[in-house]
Amino acid sequence: MLKIIRVVIGAFLAIGLSSVASAQSFDTRNLFFGGGLSQNKLEGSKTGTGYQFFGGYTFGQVAPQFRVAAELGYMDSGNVNVCVFTVCGSGKVKGLWATGVARYRVAPQIDLIGRAGLDFGDDDGFMFGFGGGYLLNRNSQLRLEYVIRQNVNSLQFNFVYQP
Repeated sequence: MLKIIRVVIGAFLAIGLSSVASAQSFDTRNLFFGGGLSQNKLEGSKTGTGYQFFGGYTFGQVAPQFRVAAELGYMDSGNVNVCVFTVCGSGKVKGLWATGVARYRVAPQIDLIGRAGLDFGDDDGFMFGFGGGYLLNRNSQLRLEYVIRQNVNSLQFNFVYQP
């Protein structure tokens, strides 16, 4: 039943984002790509270093200084040591995710970032996050975000490139 609910929520997100996209013409200049490293923590574990990469489309400015985008990516938590009582082992969480991203420009080079969406991998379910971005130039940005999933919390440092 939960799987059906997740698919329905994902479908509504896709319909909402595609309606925004269809309201404007598709422009390849709005595509972007990124990736980076993350410190990931499973409940009751030490942190593990992982990575993520993603691509997305910016739908444009919906209000002054406010932009909306959609991202699709892949995350790998790296090996995380987990101990339950006296039994220890290592675990790894990986998989695809899709989120809607809102960015608010608070200064000429600084964005506040919020995201919400679904994880379709090992840690499937709702995910959300918040953070900030610093524009290096017109085509590149550094981001620092904290992303919360059902079982894994990640502190992510990403580089984003928009051709």
